[in-house]
Amino acid sequence: MYKYLLALFILFIISSPFIKPQQGAYIAPVIKFSTINGQSSNLLGVKGGWIINNTFVIGAEYYALNSNVTQSWVDPYSGILPDIKFSTGGLNFEYIFIHQKILSASAEMFMGGAGINLQPSPYYGGDFLVWEPQLNANINLNEWSHLSFGVSYRTTSALDIYHIDGAGNLPPLDFPIKNLRGWTGNISFVLGMY
Repeated sequence: MYKYLLALFILFIISSPFIKPQQGAYIAPVIKFSTINGQSSNLLGVKGGWIINNTFVIGAEYYALNSNVTQSWVDPYSGILPDIKFSTGGLNFEYIFIHQKILSASAEMFMGGAGINLQPSPYYGGDFLVWEPQLNANINLNEWSHLSFGVSYRTTSALDIYHIDGAGNLPPLDFPIKNLRGWTGNISFVLGMY
């Protein structure tokens, strides 16, 4: 599958000289609405990118969980249900396939690393990979500002659990990685030439 995606990306790059050339860049604060561990949550973040030929975007993103998300696992040392803290960052590749004066549409792929830890427990954390395909509908407010609405699906690799303090004698962390996967809706306010 990756071979086909790479071939498609190379095809788009080869055809880019035939598209109206325009370079630009943008930065955008983003809020994402999702479910984590079966609970409604939101993530706040920022993304930015370099726009090539008004069509291809190469950029980066970073998000952090902004909601209190608990779980049923009890920390044996504190006896409480710890909150989940989750953050992710990585690269973003976007293709703008409709570009009109007022409206535009795009498809993007976010790929990066992520981590969780349980607070106030000082003992447990975990790392994993994230990839999130997304479709966007954009409203061009003017040449320099745009409102973007998107829907995506976050999927992950296996969760690699570690003990933050390096101790190896603590009970295992009972947290299914599937609890971090799911549909996401997002709103971003894009500033820059698009």
